[in-house]
Amino acid sequence: MPLSPISNSVGSALPSLPGASRADLASLNGQILRVKQQLDDWTTCVSAKTTKGQAEIQRLSAQLSGAEARAHRLAAMQTQAPAAASTRSVDVWA
Repeated sequence: MPLSPISNSVGSALPSLPGASRADLASLNGQILRVKQQLDDWTTCVSAKTTKGQAEIQRLSAQLSGAEARAHRLAAMQTQAPAAASTRSVDVWA
């Protein structure tokens, strides 16, 4: 029998993306791994073909897709921020 679903959805513990840090991304990646494990448990479980099993697999798949999308956006923001900071210039008139 698969593990019980996590009590919080993957997105509920996430900070807003604009102020997110590397720790936020690491936390999100940990949550993604937990959801993947639960999804694997459900897909290999005997009850995977039942109505309840199919609903749980669908719910976990959607949760995983959303979390992965947020992780990709967060990672992109973190790589763009240093690049944007390095392209700034200051004009000095003598």
